Amino acid sequence: MKPADWLILQKKVRFGDCDSAGVIHFHNLLKWSHEAWEESIEIYGIPYQDIFPDFSIRKSQIIFPIVNCEANFFAPIKIGDFLKVKIAPYKINTHLFQVNSLFIKNGNKAAEGKIIHCSLDVDSRNKIELPDQLERWIEASNVSTNLKEC
Repeated sequence: MKPADWLILQKKVRFGDCDSAGVIHFHNLLKWSHEAWEESIEIYGIPYQDIFPDFSIRKSQIIFPIVNCEANFFAPIKIGDFLKVKIAPYKINTHLFQVNSLFIKNGNKAAEGKIIHCSLDVDSRNKIELPDQLERWIEASNVSTNLKEC
């Protein structure tokens, strides 16, 4: 599988994504950023339940709360726009990772989202090392940092 298959995703802006002025409501950019990295790990081949806890089966003992997030807008994003979402994750340290999401409209940078997650043990809430599968996803994406701008 080519890295572009799991690092560059598509998004269409829907009516419910926008405010009364017809442009994206700001909180949706962060929602889309989070959904994009979820979709990316799934396409890459990491089972969803290995990353996100299902407390009914308790398969995952790790949670990844967001400890910092940021959204920047460079152009209006409107109803009906098609966006390419380029994912760029990287490891900050043994227990923190950041996922940058670049939103491109008609070949131009329209917005970016940045989300930092911390890896915690689900019971103790102590910081723990990132799981191997997530480390491999981050490493594989960093090999691909030379992807052309969409």
